Amino acid sequence: MRPITRRAFLASSAAVAFAACTPGGSGSGSKQVVVAPQLAAEGNEPPVPTPASTLIPAPSPTPLPRGSEERVLLAGTPSETRLSIRHSGARGPATMVLGGVHGNEPGGWLAADEVASWEPTAGSLIVLPRANIQALNAFVRTFDEIADLNRMYPGDPDSVFLMERLAFEILQTCREFGVELLLDMHESWAFYAEHPPNSGTGALGQTITAGPGPQQDSFGQRIASIANPQVAQREQFIVREGTQFGRPTATAPSGQPQSLRGRSSLSAGGHVPGLTPILVEMGQTDQPLDRRVELHLITARAVLQLQGQI
Repeated sequence: MRPITRRAFLASSAAVAFAACTPGGSGSGSKQVVVAPQLAAEGNEPPVPTPASTLIPAPSPTPLPRGSEERVLLAGTPSETRLSIRHSGARGPATMVLGGVHGNEPGGWLAADEVASWEPTAGSLIVLPRANIQALNAFVRTFDEIADLNRMYPGDPDSVFLMERLAFEILQTCREFGVELLLDMHESWAFYAEHPPNSGTGALGQTITAGPGPQQDSFGQRIASIANPQVAQREQFIVREGTQFGRPTATAPSGQPQSLRGRSSLSAGGHVPGLTPILVEMGQTDQPLDRRVELHLITARAVLQLQGQI
């Protein structure tokens, strides 16, 4: 079967409505976590205990005062966009949520708009709901002259490509607040379960992928364990393993030129210590926009629940 490219399939979604709908629809019954068969794992061996005499408790970070703030990323450029930051005032992790990386994936950015209004009960919640604002305004994936944000990590503050500069600012924000979990909300045209493996980036709908980071081994499956009982059979999330999306090595394999292309957000854990990236894709085919928004909110709640922030 010929691979399905994301650009080819998502180009046909330009008729999708811009306005957010009231989330609706629900599944019933208890569902099992669906894991891509070739990626399933039995678990890790238990760690070797460390002698008690060598244990040194890590200091608890002082929580930031309760409150909220807004910043502007890429300030003064045509791509400047709002960053929402909410601090609970209580100790806890920092989580960052991205939406609108691609302008023709409205389920992600409409859901992120709502997440930006949530109040965490612990730690901090940082949301960039409309990352690629120029693409959103035109309802296209992106523009060649600003590049594809999800191919530009770790970014470059001096790049001629605005999205590469934004990638740098996103990771700088993660470093500043000690972000432990980066949730990137996307959409794909087709459903992963309805196409053969390796069908291309246009067939990743209803998947959860965890990139390299401290929580990579189990976090995707834990999200699915919470989300799948709440959704219908066709909406079930499949967990994909994301080790291949790690930070590029410094040198290319023998005989091959070093690639100048960056990586997706799934490589972020290789550039920010302590961070685990999660990328969630919703299928657009025969799945209404309001339901896609609701499904993204289900997974976002699951993430924050697992983080102990709601």
